[in-house]
Amino acid sequence: HTWAQALVSSRFRVIKASPDVQQAIMMAFRAAAGRVVQVPAVHSLRARCLAAPACLTETAVQQRFARGAAVAGAAGLVMWAAPNPAKAEGAAGADGVPPFTMDKPKYDQSTFYGRLMGMYDYIDPRTLLLTSDDLKKSQDLLAKFKETGKKPEGVSDAQMWEARKNVEVSIHPVTGEELLKIGRMSAFVPMNVPLCAVMLMASTPQQVVFTQWLNQTYNMVNNYVNRAGATVEWSALLTSYALAVTASCSIAVGAGKLMKAVPALSGLGPFVPYLAVISAGTANVSFTRMEEWNGKGVCIVDAEGKDLGMSKAAGQMGVLQTVLSRSCFLPIAPMVMPVLAMKVLKGAVPFLTVGAMGVVTEIVLITGCISGMLPVALAILPQKMEIPVSKLEPEFQNLKDSKGAPVTSVFANKGL
Repeated sequence: HTWAQALVSSRFRVIKASPDVQQAIMMAFRAAAGRVVQVPAVHSLRARCLAAPACLTETAVQQRFARGAAVAGAAGLVMWAAPNPAKAEGAAGADGVPPFTMDKPKYDQSTFYGRLMGMYDYIDPRTLLLTSDDLKKSQDLLAKFKETGKKPEGVSDAQMWEARKNVEVSIHPVTGEELLKIGRMSAFVPMNVPLCAVMLMASTPQQVVFTQWLNQTYNMVNNYVNRAGATVEWSALLTSYALAVTASCSIAVGAGKLMKAVPALSGLGPFVPYLAVISAGTANVSFTRMEEWNGKGVCIVDAEGKDLGMSKAAGQMGVLQTVLSRSCFLPIAPMVMPVLAMKVLKGAVPFLTVGAMGVVTEIVLITGCISGMLPVALAILPQKMEIPVSKLEPEFQNLKDSKGAPVTSVFANKGL
């Protein structure tokens, strides 16, 4: 209840609601929550599902429980429906979005919130429902804008931003072809929910190997669909695939045998899938980006956008940050948080963790965690790295910009 109030209050500060409006809305939430316990259906539901725990038998506790649930639900609605403040630079138009442009993202990528909102757009599963005709219409709108430098007649900024999102998440930027739907980033959540569920529920060595292989096969499809160029080097892709499968299966099966041999480690059982996934992810990223780590490095530019050359040190920083965000932070949401939540629920509401209800509960937790935390993990570190020249090779130490001022920091693309 207290957490939900704080969440709502913080969101009000973001959207600059007046104190009177905040107080009025919170009073409305409380009044609605107070009415919840008077609805017969609530008593029926409690009698059928929550009657067992003695802590819920007192009326005062019921009311606090109901009010907390109502305020938490209201907080979710406020978080979802309130205007987003992290738009791209420029005054918002009448429809609440900034003027459309193809030169910069819709959201300010220099802030965590802006990157977060951009990632939510990027993984929006609703774009999977778009037909080829829908995508063609979006492409036509963008083509007309590029030709004339202005929006087509009768089209709003919001519609133009939506068209740009549809094209960027569904069309390959180099080939211009429609991306395979199961490999799009917008399919990441729908595809990973069942994958994470079966990996967490696998018990026998055969099941563990099969689920890890299935997960790495999907990762290969995702890497292929979201490749940077028009073609792909199949030998490198298949080698990284074999390496990831070997690493994940070896870690998962080996850890299982280790826990049987050392009973004191049995408490780590639920975290074995996470260890297998991050091991495979780290091996995959490290191999596929070996050229950046130990080869040519990555391209770096100064604040004016001038190409300064290739830096191996910058490449190593990019690989390390990608491993941290994608291979270590990202799997925490679907592989660790649901496990911890199930342990809490087992003690608080046991009937939610057994039988078919347990499977449903775990899938709901996985869906919520991966939907909410995937963008957070990918938005923690900015895509564009700012690197002090002191951390780079000697040849980048004494450079000057076009005005004769010393270059103190450079920029490079981290990669995703």
